[in-house]
Amino acid sequence: MTRLLTRLLFVLSVASAGTAGAATVTLTPGQTARLGDLTLTLLRVQDSRCPMNARCVRAGELKVSVLSVQGGRTRLLHLQLPAASGDTPGLSIVGASGPLAGQPTRDPLTVTLSDGR
Repeated sequence: MTRLLTRLLFVLSVASAGTAGAATVTLTPGQTARLGDLTLTLLRVQDSRCPMNARCVRAGELKVSVLSVQGGRTRLLHLQLPAASGDTPGLSIVGASGPLAGQPTRDPLTVTLSDGR
């Protein structure tokens, strides 16, 4: 139970840290949406987060590939949670919900992105 609470607090703290007033969008793989002046398409998700009640050597991470279109410029972005030093400034993963690695479920994995404003 404490592990679940710790993980929940971590997700909440990541979601609220530095995003006051920031715009967010939640996507499932293959979905496209607007975030400010960006059009984002979530292309790929790699989820190696440790399942609940499992004993893992490390917590793992969530990596996503996002196609970003702004004006006439198209870029392929690679982001991860927890954030990596090479992540794109201004766009970040602030949360994810759905199954953890190896967990069967009918609910799709959703990823919440923020413009960091």
